[in-house]
Amino acid sequence: MTFLTTALNNPQSARYLSIADQIESAINNGELSPGDKLPTHRSLAEQLGVTIGTVTRGYAEAQRRGIVNAVVGSGTFVTVQQLPDIQFSHLIPRVSGNGAGNDDIDLSLNLPVANQPAPGMSRIAQEILGNQKHYLELMLYQHDQGLERHRRWAIDWLKSKGVNCCIENLSVTCGGQHGITLALMAATRPGDTIAAEGLAYPGIKAAANQQNLKIIGLPLDEQGVLPDAFASQCMLHHLRAIYLSPTIQNPTNTRMGLRRRKQIIEVAEKHNVWIIEDDVSTNYLKHTPNSLADLAPERTFYINSHSKNVAPGLRTGYLVSPPALRDPVSAIIRAQCWFAPALNVELAQRWLEKEDSIRWLNQQKRELSKRRQLVDKLLGKHNIKTAKGSFHAWLPIPDPWRAMEFQSLLSTKGIKVLSAESFAVGRFPATEAIRICLTGPATRHQLEKGLTVIKQQLENDYSAVLSVF
Repeated sequence: MTFLTTALNNPQSARYLSIADQIESAINNGELSPGDKLPTHRSLAEQLGVTIGTVTRGYAEAQRRGIVNAVVGSGTFVTVQQLPDIQFSHLIPRVSGNGAGNDDIDLSLNLPVANQPAPGMSRIAQEILGNQKHYLELMLYQHDQGLERHRRWAIDWLKSKGVNCCIENLSVTCGGQHGITLALMAATRPGDTIAAEGLAYPGIKAAANQQNLKIIGLPLDEQGVLPDAFASQCMLHHLRAIYLSPTIQNPTNTRMGLRRRKQIIEVAEKHNVWIIEDDVSTNYLKHTPNSLADLAPERTFYINSHSKNVAPGLRTGYLVSPPALRDPVSAIIRAQCWFAPALNVELAQRWLEKEDSIRWLNQQKRELSKRRQLVDKLLGKHNIKTAKGSFHAWLPIPDPWRAMEFQSLLSTKGIKVLSAESFAVGRFPATEAIRICLTGPATRHQLEKGLTVIKQQLENDYSAVLSVF
């Protein structure tokens, strides 16, 4: 870090600004790399012959610029830049057997098990085409919230998930991501600040970015967001909304208990913050806990979809809105797309009423359970976290590995995973962990091969690739 001793050579700039400028320059020219630890405040003050306060201001300015992160009890580190949102767009799995590179084992995507669409869908399509009255109904312009019978069907389906709502508050959406976008647009204005779990589904970051919203990541424990941290950020930033996945959190698999849910709601009510509850990952659970929407219907948006339990290509989901914001949601739908395609909704709902769907969903649940058991067997001693009904596992990476480094190494071996950096919200410091998706590989054997490579690498001696310059 000898370059910092030249930080005060520019007499035109305040000393603390010179320190921040030198750090930024060193990052740009490669002298400092993401993750490098900077000297302590006292140590650098002694090197430069300045007060500790000057160094503290310099580091604070560097943190304001987003180039360093201060971690309490650990020190100040060069920021590991978040991966661009192209990670969020990487949703198309390769088709096996069609060229080079298809031997990769993709453990980076949450998909229906083995990425197989629901069987019998073509028969449903033929039924619809054979009923001229229904077919013509589906081809016409619809109410912005969707056909009334589609919404009534959805209300009954959601009751099984502990969500009770009336037809006026439910809108059919073009999938879960559309539901997130609608909720944010109804609850916020450009320039507002929202919060989310510090590690969260990347779709919330993409939606917030498009709407010019500032997003703050909140710390988590084994039950999700900490109420005190939420309350503190409410007071600091006048939060407008908070996005949560309380039952199967993506990526950490934490599950929020009833007491914690009530504490979060209490903070939201005190500070007038809207709650956006993403429940898409819970559709393989037999029993779900009290939803935030059921505990606080006047304040909570509830989101679900058929992407995991029918087919992602149908882009069919549901948004339950707080009564005060249901009209703005309807207006936004009209402005964006008039309504969600009624034919897709009809396909999904009709299929879920067939006996085929029960057999297929039970088969999916059994396969998911066996894959989770395989993960626990191979990686259980490495503190991997799985959850019943979850499509993924969360693996802490032991010292001295860094998660991005581990992800890159696995990539060279044909194994694709996502590190915590892909899920880090705002400037929230990403933990050293990776998400492993259980359902991307077509067979359990492929999954076992990928998990075995991960296990072997964890148990091998650490060997970093060093660059000399």
